[in-house]
Amino acid sequence: MTIQKDCADHLRSTYTTGSSKLRAGHAHEIVASYFGYGTAAALQAESAYPLAALDEASVLIPAIPLMEQRMQQLKGLPTNLPGADELAKRLSAYLVQHNHFSGQVWHTHKLEEFIEEEFIQDHSLAIMDDLSGEMAETNAYFDELYVEQVTISEAPESVVATVSGHLNGENDPDKPFSGDSIAFTTTVTLERVAGRTAFLSPELDSGGTVDDKDYYDPEPPDDEAKPSSP
Repeated sequence: MTIQKDCADHLRSTYTTGSSKLRAGHAHEIVASYFGYGTAAALQAESAYPLAALDEASVLIPAIPLMEQRMQQLKGLPTNLPGADELAKRLSAYLVQHNHFSGQVWHTHKLEEFIEEEFIQDHSLAIMDDLSGEMAETNAYFDELYVEQVTISEAPESVVATVSGHLNGENDPDKPFSGDSIAFTTTVTLERVAGRTAFLSPELDSGGTVDDKDYYDPEPPDDEAKPSSP
């Protein structure tokens, strides 16, 4: 059997009670949306990133918003069927329990928020390692990574998150001030491996510059710079 059919059968066996039955076709449509496809036919037609390669993935990001949209379109779903959030968790747990997938599941409605609030914070040390050269230009101790913006771009083969923000610190009071903030940009690349929601391990690349806008005092206006006549 295929992973798609395994998942659909699991949903049917879990959410079919008495006269309230989850139809096979509906189960397949829900599973397809979980993997990022608008229809079950689109998932079945996938050749570049087959679900058979799911065990190669390190990250799985269920397409919960698409699941919600697809479930609204399906007519005749059982009244006791839970929402997309619960179904996504159920499918993710099934894939792990049956050794189809052994990586991390990013259960989120908005990838931008997950990247900002969890992923970047969990990988702050790796980002600081990439910025070690810029950090060495200062006399500051850095300990605060502040994300200002996350943008997502998608291509057939990957999803790329571009993160911008500041690495902030405190200047050593015993040394001359040479900046205590670094403006950084981090690129997080997720290469697709199975379906539209399963990826290889994220690749990070960071760069930055010492933010010196508060470092130098502005030149005083000419009328302030010149001494007044006696």
